[in-house]
Amino acid sequence: MKKPSFYFLLAGLTCFFARPAVAAQSISGRVDAPEQVKQLVVYLQAEGADQSNPAQKIQSVSQKETGFHPPLTVIVAGDKVQWNNDESKEIDHNIFSLSPLTSFDLGLGEKGSKLAQTFKNTGVVNYYCSVHKNMEGKIIILPDRYYQVLERPGDFVIDNLPEGSWTLNAVVLHLRYKAEPIRVTVGKEPVENLTLKIIKK
Repeated sequence: MKKPSFYFLLAGLTCFFARPAVAAQSISGRVDAPEQVKQLVVYLQAEGADQSNPAQKIQSVSQKETGFHPPLTVIVAGDKVQWNNDESKEIDHNIFSLSPLTSFDLGLGEKGSKLAQTFKNTGVVNYYCSVHKNMEGKIIILPDRYYQVLERPGDFVIDNLPEGSWTLNAVVLHLRYKAEPIRVTVGKEPVENLTLKIIKK
C-alpha cells in the first residue's frame, strides 16, 4: 500500500476542555525540529493525581469518493470513532486495522451505514478499507483533550489549562523522530517561551 498522505482538518486549532471550577491558564512556545519533520500533534498529559478521565466523545469520519475524510483523526483514550458511508453511489466500505495497539475488522458497511470502534489505549492506529486499496487513515489517541495539531513545526498555544503538573510532549508522524518531553507546572500565570525539541530516535 502506498504511504498515506495526511490532511490536517484541525491544523492550527487547539481543543479547549477545562476541568470545572478550576482556574485556567495557558502555555505557549515553539517546536524546534529538523526540516524533515512535518506533521505533529503537541499535547499535554496530567501527572499523578492530576490525571483526568475525560467523558467519551464520538468523532465522525466520512467515507466519500472512496476516501476517508479527514484521513487523520485525533481523539482521547475512551473516545469512539464512527465511520459514516456517505457515498452518493451504492459503494460498500470496510474498516480494518492490524495495528498492535488495537486491531479490528468492522466488516462491510453499505451506503448510509455507520460503523464504530472505541479506542481505550493511547498511541497511533493506521486503518484501511479492504475493498479500496487506496483508502488509508490514521488515528492518534491522546491521554487528554489539551493539544494542538500542527502542519509543520512552529509556534503553539494550548489554553484553558487547570493548575497542576503536566508533561508536554508531541506525537511525531515521521517514524525516525520523537519529542523530548518537558515537565510543566501550571500556576496563576501563563507559561511562555517553551521549546519542545524533536530529535532522532
